[in-house]
Amino acid sequence: MKKAILFGTLVVAAFSWIPKVYSQNKEANSKTTVIGSDHEDPDGYYTCPMHPQVHEHKSGKCPICGMPLVKTTGKKQEAKKDASSELEIPVTNTQLALAGIGKYSVVRKELIFAIPVSGRMLSSRDIVFQVFESDLQLITAGIDFLGTSSSSPDEVLKGQIRFIDSMVDPSSRTIRVTGTLSQSPKRFILEGSFHGEIRSKLKAQISVPEHAVLHTGKGSLVYIFTADDKLKPKPVTLGKKASSGEYQILSGLNEGDVISTGPNFLIDSEAKIRGSSD
Repeated sequence: MKKAILFGTLVVAAFSWIPKVYSQNKEANSKTTVIGSDHEDPDGYYTCPMHPQVHEHKSGKCPICGMPLVKTTGKKQEAKKDASSELEIPVTNTQLALAGIGKYSVVRKELIFAIPVSGRMLSSRDIVFQVFESDLQLITAGIDFLGTSSSSPDEVLKGQIRFIDSMVDPSSRTIRVTGTLSQSPKRFILEGSFHGEIRSKLKAQISVPEHAVLHTGKGSLVYIFTADDKLKPKPVTLGKKASSGEYQILSGLNEGDVISTGPNFLIDSEAKIRGSSD
């Protein structure tokens, strides 16, 4: 009988303790870091620029890397314009060095483009290529090409473009281009295949390194240094990519502009967080 009474007392005590523990855990969870949570506070939260999966309801430090948390807005202000498109970010040389970000002065230079092509041998010296319509802007009569033929794969053949057709093939969106070799190959097969590249040179082109360009869903941009050493995003229109890995800039930058190079996604992440917290 005594054992039964003791057992009943323990059961009652256990059930009375569960609500208290649940209440305490719920209160604690509301104050602690939420990592990977699908429930965003509509009024905003604190997060880490390096670890955006960290959400805090109050200021503090990132539990992963120790960086100070930054306040960001929630769904109530999603309709606002993306502030990163106009925000200027103050940076120091120390911060740039730690992030691995460098400076690049924009200049005009000669760019070399290699356009891959395939063709067929019309004679021992004449070759016909099919060039994509989008590459036609880089091709003019007189520029060089080189490659190898199926009949002489170990021999590099060189020549010049002689004629560019004026009609686009509607099915492939390509244009017929004819070139002439400087000398006949050692071995020749009529209608044999040819694989190579057309090399085009454009002088006085504004260009930037590939790693200076940040590709977004709305276009491409670079980060430009202002007169007071702040970083500001600048939309740019890209042209072709040169053999050196640089992008031709059609609009958005001028000679003498100084832009950032390196992990620009870190700058963009910081800009978005700062912009949403304003």
